[in-house]
Amino acid sequence: MKRNKKAIASLLGVLAIEGVIIFLLSCTWTRTIMSGESATAMTPSAALAQRDRNVSKPGIAPAKATAIPSYDKKEIKKIWKESKNTLVLVNVEKKLKTSYHSSLIPICQGRLQASEYLYESLVQMLADAREEGYQFFIASAYRSRTKQQRLIDDGVRNRMRHGATYDEAIKKTYEKIMPAGHSEHETGLALDILCSGNMNMNLSQKEEPGNQWLCKNCHKYGFILRYPESKEHVTNIAYEPWHFRYVGESAAKYMRENDMTLEEFWDNME
Repeated sequence: MKRNKKAIASLLGVLAIEGVIIFLLSCTWTRTIMSGESATAMTPSAALAQRDRNVSKPGIAPAKATAIPSYDKKEIKKIWKESKNTLVLVNVEKKLKTSYHSSLIPICQGRLQASEYLYESLVQMLADAREEGYQFFIASAYRSRTKQQRLIDDGVRNRMRHGATYDEAIKKTYEKIMPAGHSEHETGLALDILCSGNMNMNLSQKEEPGNQWLCKNCHKYGFILRYPESKEHVTNIAYEPWHFRYVGESAAKYMRENDMTLEEFWDNME
């Protein structure tokens, strides 16, 4: 894809405007958006802290994608060899290795961090979207394992404060938040992108023209909609129209052409 230097230069306008207009708002509720919870600060008891350490991930049965004969496994392996750094698979069943290097750089005027691998493509995508009249707010990018666990702890404590047992609270929390070590955000390759006129991280994003533009065009820039509506049985994650994942241009275009998720890409590579 030919990079338009003028368009790329406009990144400063895209992200600067976002930073100036929305930064103050984001400081107060970005954590709430990311966690899906109204987080309340509490000092955990020794017993709760011990149970937090011992909790296991929810019992979600792994779903295997059905291999489709038309998939070109040689092409998939070729793409994998060219893009190993951006095709790492992280999900409920597959934990990210602690040795994984996220190659982080600041984005959004330093408000967030993301992998350097996606930066140029993100800039171009935002610039092209702006030319079409769409602007976005990046609610979440890189998230450390420690921060992911903190979001889980906040969710559990909040539910327990409202009468849930620990087992009930952890089960409900894991329906909204991935277990620490299993979140794509830890790779720095995942972005939660909201349309600027709609700051709700829910299915209402699907109705936004800007989100529809992203879903239709993101593969041109190396991104995929990570948890599509039609593939919930494969990803084991409910449809999330706001969650985009960078995999590289070749991989994104192949997945788009073959209606594949990242799980199906991996199933046909191994």
